[in-house]
Formats: sequence, structure tokens, C-alpha cells
Amino acid sequence: MELKLDKTTKLLLGVIALGLFLNLSNVIISKVYANNWDVVVELNKSNVKIDRMQENLNIIDKNVRVLEKIIDTAENNLTAAIRNACKVKIN
Repeated sequence: MELKLDKTTKLLLGVIALGLFLNLSNVIISKVYANNWDVVVELNKSNVKIDRMQENLNIIDKNVRVLEKIIDTAENNLTAAIRNACKVKIN
């Protein structure tokens, strides 16, 4: 069986094939850009998390410095109290 196609039919089939190809390429391209967009969104979320962690670390660092000062002051007061207690003469 031989299929004879005239020029109009060949042109229409070619246009349909081209349309299907372009549609498929648009779907693939949109998926690629969607994946890139997802990566950008995830990176932004990660950056926000990192920023929050850095802020928390800065707060912890400040609290540690305050605690160190409190401990140093308490140590100095305790040392002074012990020295004063040792200087007291028992009658």
C-alpha cells in the first residue's frame, strides 16, 4: 500500500510536527527554569536560616561575655573575702 500525500498535507503534517516539538521544548525549558527557581528559593531560605543562626550566635556570645564578667567579679569578691577572713586575728 502506497500512501500518496500532496504538498498541502505534507505542509500541514510538518506544521503539526513542528508545533508538537515546540510545545515539548517549552515544557522542558519551563521545567529547567522551575528547577533553577527552586534552587534560588532554597538558597534564599538557607541564607535566611544562616542569618538567624548568626544572630543567635552573636546573642550567645554577648551573654557569655556578660557571664564571664559576673564570674570574674564573683571570683574577685570571694578572693577578697577570704583574704579579709584570714587577716582577722582570733583573741
